[in-house]
Amino acid sequence: MKSNRSDLARKAALQTGKTLLGLYQNGDRTGYLKKDHTLVTEADRAADKMIQEMILGEFPGDQILSEEGSTIFPNSQHVWIIDPLDGTVNFSRGLDYWGVSIAHLENGRPQSAALYFPVTDELFTAVQGEGAFLNGQPLKVFEDFDEDLFPIFVHCSRMHKLYQVSLPYKNRSLGAAAYHLSLIANNKAVLAFESTVRIWDFAASWLIVKEAGGTIEPYGDIQPFPAKPGTDYHKIPFPIIAAASKKVVDQARKNIIQK
Repeated sequence: MKSNRSDLARKAALQTGKTLLGLYQNGDRTGYLKKDHTLVTEADRAADKMIQEMILGEFPGDQILSEEGSTIFPNSQHVWIIDPLDGTVNFSRGLDYWGVSIAHLENGRPQSAALYFPVTDELFTAVQGEGAFLNGQPLKVFEDFDEDLFPIFVHCSRMHKLYQVSLPYKNRSLGAAAYHLSLIANNKAVLAFESTVRIWDFAASWLIVKEAGGTIEPYGDIQPFPAKPGTDYHKIPFPIIAAASKKVVDQARKNIIQK
């Protein structure tokens, strides 16, 4: 059943992403503030409905945790964690870094994942133990980047408010956690740091980075996986760090200090 669920993740990410791209290109990007002061658009809600209907249409016994739906992890062997539109602010402002994130978990651990960024037409997929792929081509993280003249460090906009950072890399902040983390998997960045993401922001990227041979782990003490039934993951912000290698992560930890 794993392969069927991985196929569904890929199909749902692609179809939802193409629907969102149509709304984006047509200028249908109206946004509203939620109670937690984060942004949601009608596109978020439409994408969430579309993904949930696809999942439950094929696997009616599975459960779903979604940024736009229930954020409490259900007590079920098969749970999907979805972010129907990662990078909502970018989407609403006409910036191109946004996408769809879908992960299938079995017994609380990611087993398959799909990320689709429609504007750049990049589809990342992974299955536990079977590798990671970009548009069907295998991904392999380069651990040795000594010849790289301008290694890139991507991070969230909140980082400098919460941490004192001193690292010898070129800095970029593109406004979408899933996109930042995907840059590790396809060797466009050597380090990524997200200071306050929720589990739906990184569940798919977590598996993709690992299956590509990179390192991804919580910066703090709380382990995100296995996810725990009954936990409201809206209430748990995770600092997440990812890199081309464990060596890069360990070096970065010495130079990313909480204020």
